[in-house]
Amino acid sequence: MEDPKTADRRLAVVGAGIAGMTAALHLQQAGYEVELIEQMDVLGGRFGVDRLGDRPVMTGGKNLGRKYSALREFLAEFGEPEYEEFGINTSRVLDGKILTLDSKQGALDKISRLRRLGPVRDLLKLAYLGFLVRRKEENRFLGSAAFIRIADRNDDRPLSAHFSPRIVRNMFRPMNVRMNGAEPDEVYLGTFGTNLNMIMDTYDQLTHGISPIIDALAKVVRVRTSAKVEQLLTSDGRIGLGISEHGGPVTDHYYDGVVLASPAYATAEIVKSELPALSDLLAEVKYFPAAVVLVEYDRPVFGSEVRAIVLDDGPCSNAGVYGINDLNIVRYTFSGRHARPTPTDDVLDEWIDDAEHHLTCLLGVENLRRVHTVKRIWDAAYCAYVPFHGKFLSQVHAEVAATPGLELAGDYLRGAPLEASCRSGIEAADKLLEQLKSAPVRTGHR
Repeated sequence: MEDPKTADRRLAVVGAGIAGMTAALHLQQAGYEVELIEQMDVLGGRFGVDRLGDRPVMTGGKNLGRKYSALREFLAEFGEPEYEEFGINTSRVLDGKILTLDSKQGALDKISRLRRLGPVRDLLKLAYLGFLVRRKEENRFLGSAAFIRIADRNDDRPLSAHFSPRIVRNMFRPMNVRMNGAEPDEVYLGTFGTNLNMIMDTYDQLTHGISPIIDALAKVVRVRTSAKVEQLLTSDGRIGLGISEHGGPVTDHYYDGVVLASPAYATAEIVKSELPALSDLLAEVKYFPAAVVLVEYDRPVFGSEVRAIVLDDGPCSNAGVYGINDLNIVRYTFSGRHARPTPTDDVLDEWIDDAEHHLTCLLGVENLRRVHTVKRIWDAAYCAYVPFHGKFLSQVHAEVAATPGLELAGDYLRGAPLEASCRSGIEAADKLLEQLKSAPVRTGHR
């Protein structure tokens, strides 16, 4: 028998990245009718669903930490996903030699290699922050009490001001560019824990990519693609959305609850007319561009020992294998200050040629032939958060709480990693469900 408290109740989730997909499934499983609304023509957000020749690939986030419990539970809702090991393997050139950090290295070997990245006093500071992240799970994500205190004391200066130039250049820059598309002088110590956690995990990737999961979700939840949400609507205690589908006119749709799981800049535009103070807060969140290019070559480029190299002197910040068994497929990432502004296709082609030349010289590989290439350019690929993030969260939550039926999810709340975004979706869904428990059933608003 249908629960009368959920009967005829419609909910909307805006944004079909991992936060939105997780929120939509969570709400659907609670017995509500859910619409998942996505501006693009495919789901997946920054998973970057695409094809390289005939092969399904992901040009966005694809590495899943062994500690990604919430995300792995979401994936398991659609059967037993098949994983393949990826690990952490990254190299950089120091003093003319390739220095590799690998998750399979022993502790003493890792410490020895880390000492080459920065002075001991910096490593001791880093060890303390690592201790905090390892001690409590909440410190792996933005908004924990420990890192709010760190932010309150330190976020008047960027991350780069708290450590020596050597470790900033050799360790923090690659980490921040990879996770946030940002330089160390564009991020803050109070949000550093979620990045530090990245190097304290071991990674797998989905053997068959995220597409089978997306296809299965679309059979459970009603999906609207190519549907742009233009604005939030609030009228007589009701909440709704102005939606334009396939570039058509904007039409009003009302719901019993809405989760905005879009990036901060997009959410700021959606709520601007109804909630200007919230819009102003969200507009402060920094995002940076990136381009990702996958190139399949006619033979292996990398080997088993070196599978990725950090590059510092141009727009290409990293070049690495697509998968541990795909040594002939190179993923070139163009991000950081050298990769701004967002490139045109012609400029990106020049960057690819330069990066390929640099990489092959470092690895001693000659006469490669490209078989297939796929390119993805994002104007706002990476979230770099705000300073004093705890204060920001408090202000955002206060604004949202004043609007019944509204909740937010996304990378700017709990962190950019896939697990953090997944958890933000679950948290938003749970908060909305709590609201709906005491809200009266409304009808006639379809």
